[in-house]
Amino acid sequence: MELNYNIIASKLFELEKKCFPNSAYTLEQLEEILIDKERYITIVVLDNEIEVGYIILFDNSEALEIMKIGTIPEFKRKGIGTLLIEESLKLKKDIFLEVRENNNVAREFYKKLLFEEIGKRKNYYPDTKEAAIIMMRKI
Repeated sequence: MELNYNIIASKLFELEKKCFPNSAYTLEQLEEILIDKERYITIVVLDNEIEVGYIILFDNSEALEIMKIGTIPEFKRKGIGTLLIEESLKLKKDIFLEVRENNNVAREFYKKLLFEEIGKRKNYYPDTKEAAIIMMRKI
């Protein structure tokens, strides 16, 4: 069965805009991610056939990097993010991510899931010149 990447990308794009209204990937970027199954893994959580959360992972063959993880506002703090990380851990690879230095809620969430802060990229985010904290979860 041939997957219709346009329809899937459109649904993911709508989810992306709900989760990240100011920093959503474009529809074209999401189509490219979905088509490139060698390097990207996308997991979506449904609740009653409604997309409520997702994660996009970049697989460099040695480790995974979380490119985006999001939950729609009405499902935040209901375990969706934890579920997405747990599903990612089943891939049996170390996982890296970057998080804004001032995003203490996210940093604490990842620490709870045994991610460690391993580095810092100064002036990483162009909109605020904020640093990115690099975190890693070893398998």
